[in-house]
Amino acid sequence: MATVIIYSTRHGATKKCAELLKFKLFGSELADLKEALDLQLSGYDTVILGGSIQAGKVKGAFRKYCEKNKEELLKKKLGLYICCMSEDKQAEDQLKNNFSPELYEKALAKDYFGGIFDFAKMNFLERFIIKKVAKVKESVFKIKEDRITKFAEKFK
Repeated sequence: MATVIIYSTRHGATKKCAELLKFKLFGSELADLKEALDLQLSGYDTVILGGSIQAGKVKGAFRKYCEKNKEELLKKKLGLYICCMSEDKQAEDQLKNNFSPELYEKALAKDYFGGIFDFAKMNFLERFIIKKVAKVKESVFKIKEDRITKFAEKFK
């Protein structure tokens, strides 16, 4: 059974989570969406999609990829995850609202894995907004490895 983890990241949190997930799903492959736009999904039984959240939304390119490939994705064993700094209901709402209802309902596993505010990777404006909105003064790393482990167990 071939598995691919396709992710879209802004500052690296979603990639980090994809790498942790790959480690737990022996034999799976990673694909950064920037390099996987023409990836043939027919070679995979399982597809896991991961996107980063900024201001409540995934990147437009990620959303377009999911919509363009929806029919093929609906034929696969499917997993969906997001990386965000929100928790509980807010994070669950962001997860649900950033995938089509069909993909969301089809997914065997869906979850949020936490996130990272890495000031070293942000530009001045991003740092300014994060400091004002999230009220943090330095980088914050909140990847939830326990959630990644539980997510991976559903594919074993």
